[in-house]
Amino acid sequence: MKRILYTTIFLLSSLMVFGQGAKVNTAYANFTHATDELRNNNLEKAIESLNEAVENIEPAVLDPKTSVKSKTWRYRGNIYSMIAGIETMREAYPDAVILAMESYDKALELDTKGSYSKEVMAALVSLHDVEFIQGNTLFGEEKYEEAIKSYDNSIAIFEVMGLVDSVSYFNGALAADNGKIYDKAIENYTFNAQNGYQAIYCYNRAVTLLKDQGKYMEALELAKEGRLAFPDDNDLLTTQLNVYLAADMYEEAELEMEVAANEEPDDPTLWFALGVVKDNLGKIDEAEAGYLRSLEVDPLYFNSNMNLAILYFQKASKMIEVANEIPAKEIDKYNLAKDEALVELAKAVPYFEAAYEIRPNRNILMDLKEAYVQLGDTDNYNRVKAILDSE
Repeated sequence: MKRILYTTIFLLSSLMVFGQGAKVNTAYANFTHATDELRNNNLEKAIESLNEAVENIEPAVLDPKTSVKSKTWRYRGNIYSMIAGIETMREAYPDAVILAMESYDKALELDTKGSYSKEVMAALVSLHDVEFIQGNTLFGEEKYEEAIKSYDNSIAIFEVMGLVDSVSYFNGALAADNGKIYDKAIENYTFNAQNGYQAIYCYNRAVTLLKDQGKYMEALELAKEGRLAFPDDNDLLTTQLNVYLAADMYEEAELEMEVAANEEPDDPTLWFALGVVKDNLGKIDEAEAGYLRSLEVDPLYFNSNMNLAILYFQKASKMIEVANEIPAKEIDKYNLAKDEALVELAKAVPYFEAAYEIRPNRNILMDLKEAYVQLGDTDNYNRVKAILDSE
């Protein structure tokens, strides 16, 4: 009886292994049928075959015997990869991409001889392309959160292949940025910045987003990292300066900009930046010197022309306010104060004109019009008014 019992147990065990093995083969057959049905544009039957494939492959990946075979996982990857590419099946199988990717990863692990590595890698590339295209489609539809998930899947698939998907990191950052998911945007921008893909843009944007969130120290740390990597990029310098200004860290900014300007005396941006810092510190004469030094290097530097014009314009406005407070009986004192104010105002005019020539702007014309009114320059007033009227 014992011998019969043992034999019976052995036979039952064999049947169980054979049964799971048969399910693997059946799952593959289901997958093949689905492939054929898709070629024949019979989506309904393809979906039916894929559902059956799932029912057959899932028990096999849980069985101790069939779960250690690379083939089992490869087939499972193929099944879920196909499901992921069918829009109408995504709702029923929201994790299809992840399951396919994990299955291919397991298949590579178990394929110790590398017999099917090229086949699996090609399948992963196809799966990646499906997700990347899906991400772009969702991005275009402004479904930013869903797009990010697809881009993250693309990234994860490349990681299985030992690759870095910089484009998906970047697109994911843009999607997060547009969707106001700023922590995710910062994460992706920072990754790409530190890995050299669209690095300058990514540094600038990540630093700006950190600044906008009030995370000034993190922003400055990243800005300094970016400037160390790209010391000649003026946009990064300006971004760093904006963080200092937003954080009211004028003294720190002053020190850093003075060092930078003196190290690179032929860089107009550095002198402009120093002028901005001095301006915010109320050191008007030193701000003026910074802007003028910038224009010595590059007379066509728009920002310095504009800021210098505004500096003189605002200085003149304050002087006129003071003059207006002088009692009417002190007419000589008033006239002297007003004349001094107009001298400052006259200084602003050539810089406004230069700024307009470099970058025409209606607001500049409005400032010029007001300046010419106060200066009593009728000809130039009429000239500027004619330009404004013609726009």
